[in-house]
Amino acid sequence: MTLDWSGLKHAYGSASDLPRLFDEIGDPELADEAWEELWASLYHQGTVYTASFAALPVLTDIATGRKAGGRWQALALAGRIVVEEQQHHEPGYVQARFPAAIKELHQLTQNHVIARPFDGDEDDFLYWLEHLLAFEGEPLWLRCLARDAYAVVCPSCAQQLVIDLSSTPAGTRRRNPSGLVRVGREGPVLTGIRRAASADLPPLAARLYQLAAHAGQPAAAEHLTRLFGRTTCPDCASDFSVPDQVVAFQA
Repeated sequence: MTLDWSGLKHAYGSASDLPRLFDEIGDPELADEAWEELWASLYHQGTVYTASFAALPVLTDIATGRKAGGRWQALALAGRIVVEEQQHHEPGYVQARFPAAIKELHQLTQNHVIARPFDGDEDDFLYWLEHLLAFEGEPLWLRCLARDAYAVVCPSCAQQLVIDLSSTPAGTRRRNPSGLVRVGREGPVLTGIRRAASADLPPLAARLYQLAAHAGQPAAAEHLTRLFGRTTCPDCASDFSVPDQVVAFQA
């Protein structure tokens, strides 16, 4: 049964133009512009649409090579769509709608992530780990793996804080009065982050750490030990778990 794309929406309205774009990405002369349009239409500034989800089987066909187009482009776009989708539906929603596609996308991503050496930098690798977790239906960590700044609250004194894993050195500081998290613009780090020993990582973090090590990504592996480490509140000096507070704020 042929899908009626005109009944679906993307960032610019009717998705009736998607079949054309899916054909054009298989044409070397049109592919670059077509991919730009696809990304903008299906994943516009981090927003996804009904057509984004419906596109997952087509993106899977491209990623597997059954349909012409950029295989890793398709896999990356599918990953970002599912990462964003997981924030707006119950865990397992997309897996239930497109089980065959998600299974294939997961396997392809797993093969890509564990390839040695991984063809990309630390940030690229962490994005692919987020895709892997999204395809697995992981509800909490699929958008919290990046080297970023995370708003948290001290569990002892309720001071609003920022755990900044993007800075050098990484550390914790008070959140600015507006409550916004702005990377690198909120003054100096006040307390550091103590890395977790690899042997002490919880099961999910340990698996991701091993994937990073196997893929030849020591910087990503080290980042994960900070993300799952401990820090100190700059106001009350209480010691607390970084992942516990990141998860508490994201939940």
